[in-house]
Amino acid sequence: MWSWRVILGGTVVALLAGCGSAGQQPSAGTPEAVPLTALPPVSTTTAAGSPATTTTSPSPTITTLDVVTTTSLPPVFQYDVSPVTAETVWASWREGCPLHFDQLSLLTLTYWDFDGSVATGPMVINSAVVPDVVAAFEGLFDIGFPIERIELVDAYDGDDKAAMRANVTSGFNCRYVDGTESWSNHAFGLAVDINPLLNPWAREGNVLPLEGEPYTAREPALPGMINLGDEAVAIFEEVGWSWGGVWQSADYMHFSRPGN
Repeated sequence: MWSWRVILGGTVVALLAGCGSAGQQPSAGTPEAVPLTALPPVSTTTAAGSPATTTTSPSPTITTLDVVTTTSLPPVFQYDVSPVTAETVWASWREGCPLHFDQLSLLTLTYWDFDGSVATGPMVINSAVVPDVVAAFEGLFDIGFPIERIELVDAYDGDDKAAMRANVTSGFNCRYVDGTESWSNHAFGLAVDINPLLNPWAREGNVLPLEGEPYTAREPALPGMINLGDEAVAIFEEVGWSWGGVWQSADYMHFSRPGN
């Protein structure tokens, strides 16, 4: 078998010979290969006897499909519960506290921060009130209540005043009520402070944290503040917790289980 390759107009045409017996030629009438680019338009001709007319089919039209877009679902509240170890509360718990650290739980909660983004933070609380705290913070999330940060006071070496200055929302801290030798509600893991810089503890001549003094004026209300009649107060009341903002020495940051 032998062959020739001839390039015509950029198209390679193969001429074959020598197939079969010696001297056999290609069959007569075999159509010559035509490049695809040289194919004519598809034509139709009228039936015999009719005037000869030819129509050319138009090139197919390519239709662009509409792009289907999906809308992202809104963020939802999420939480996680895990055991507390001595390492978790290394600065906020010590021997002699009114309860052991194994009676506490570590919550990880989602919340809206001051930038309007969803953030996540840890909070240690008494295991007995985990359902209350989860329900309350889910309620705050659902109304878009802003929280600057949720952290453990251990990130501030257990220093409550430093955590308040940083506007940290927190739960457990084995400490006394300021200026006394009585255990705070926080020492039992039965209290939560929310945005303490914006919601300070205040009585005449004394404010904690000191940096919160400008916010003892409760009007105009700023995002993250908690005042009487606010939805945040109602949310905690729904789970049976009381608010310190109505006390004689107003503790605007403070929510606790009744009787504590």
